[in-house]
Amino acid sequence: MLPTPVPPLETAGLERVLNRWLIPAYCIGVGLPWIIGAWLKTSYQPGLVEGDPQPTRDLIDIFCLGVSLFDATLVFTVGIGCLVVSIMKGPVRWGDASHATQQVREPGDRDRF
Repeated sequence: MLPTPVPPLETAGLERVLNRWLIPAYCIGVGLPWIIGAWLKTSYQPGLVEGDPQPTRDLIDIFCLGVSLFDATLVFTVGIGCLVVSIMKGPVRWGDASHATQQVREPGDRDRF
């Protein structure tokens, strides 16, 4: 008996859609916090805030670093998930035509000693 032909791929799976968005998500997620942080730090100038403005600038830098690392970790984790799903979906493999090495019993057979 001939195996049935494999149907063509219809729509891409979610892992392929997510895979296309990994690099843009990484670039936006790592770059955008630093751009917003640089914009926020322009408003903290000496003389406008009581005390030294440097701790506030450092806090903004720490926040930007935390958001960037969180995004990089998230993108890396989703990328590993997409890789695992792609490997598990892999190409279709057909079993070989060899016969069982032991006698296979029919459902109604009983053991006879």
